[in-house]
Amino acid sequence: MKIMCSLATGVALAALGLGVSQTLAASSGDDAVAYQINAAHSGSNEISGFKGKLKLLWTKNLGAGAISYPLIAVGQVYVTVANTTGYGTQLFALESANGVVNWQQPISGTYFWSNAAYDNGQIFLVTYDGVLDNFSSGSGSLNWSVQLPGYSFSSPPTAEKGQVFVGGNGALNAVSEATGAINWSGGVQNGDNSSPALGDKGVYVTYPCQYYKFGEKSGKLDWNTNLGCEGGGGRTPVYFKNEVFVRDWTEPNNVLDAKTGASLGTFTGGPAPAFGGEKHKTFGVGLSGGTLSLFDFKTRTTKWTFAGDGTLSTAPIIVNGYIVEGGTSGMLYVLNDKGKVTWSGNVGASIPGPDEQNVSQPLTGLAAADGIIVVPAGSQISAYAPE
Repeated sequence: MKIMCSLATGVALAALGLGVSQTLAASSGDDAVAYQINAAHSGSNEISGFKGKLKLLWTKNLGAGAISYPLIAVGQVYVTVANTTGYGTQLFALESANGVVNWQQPISGTYFWSNAAYDNGQIFLVTYDGVLDNFSSGSGSLNWSVQLPGYSFSSPPTAEKGQVFVGGNGALNAVSEATGAINWSGGVQNGDNSSPALGDKGVYVTYPCQYYKFGEKSGKLDWNTNLGCEGGGGRTPVYFKNEVFVRDWTEPNNVLDAKTGASLGTFTGGPAPAFGGEKHKTFGVGLSGGTLSLFDFKTRTTKWTFAGDGTLSTAPIIVNGYIVEGGTSGMLYVLNDKGKVTWSGNVGASIPGPDEQNVSQPLTGLAAADGIIVVPAGSQISAYAPE
């Protein structure tokens, strides 16, 4: 849809189970509120009692198309699901304890894409056409719906502290959670497919050769790292400990200083990497070419690799210091930080990897919160609990 400009030459990169009756509240650290679990997209969370082994809690076939990454909050699991006939999607709310569908809302729109974020008892969902809906997480009732300026939206939203951040049509928009009014809008160079990441009082979006930080409240442009081209599909950045991890198909994957935008080095990864660990053992883990790698966060030194059965596909997540990874064969793996498989099992359907470049289906992924790990696979969604 957008055409890349020629790359600038000579660019040097530095090397290196509760029910719905639970009282609705603001999102906590135990909720999964966005793509890769949190607003920073760092893919890490804690669930009570998990020590590396799982048991199946429930599986639900939603009878439709591809399933999004799950949001998990206030005793429910929320996913968007592609329609199988005709454009549009469905928004489902399932009981986290047993998979019972509590409510369902049809979502109209061009193509088969919509994605959502959670904050403060509300689900914020954006469609390809730029319609942003606010649903009550408890009842599924529509609070408000607004048409954002322009069209062609393909970046999942991120919501926090009273604002929803949505990218599309050459702009990053900060929208009031209360009213749907646009608080501020910052121009970007023709990018899409980049869910905003939050951290260090800033909002980060990254597109080919163009990386941005805006002030979360003010919308002021703090920095723009410009590598000499623009346009085309971006990828979701990850913020962790004052660093921003950028995946760019036109350049080596770049690690940026969150305060200045300066390059700190490079890293290897296809889907979004995850960061976490326990106590002082902070590490990152990423998937590239079907092989999972764990690396020391400070030194970027690779500690071990794991290929499983050769079908690994998902963006990894880290739960209580354990790495969770799925494959297209349906295999789900749990590994400790030494690379040992502590549990594995087949979910009964192919676990797809995230497709950040298309709108033929919602962006998918794994999530963990509310005492469960949730795995979308084919037309089914499964929840696993600590064994």
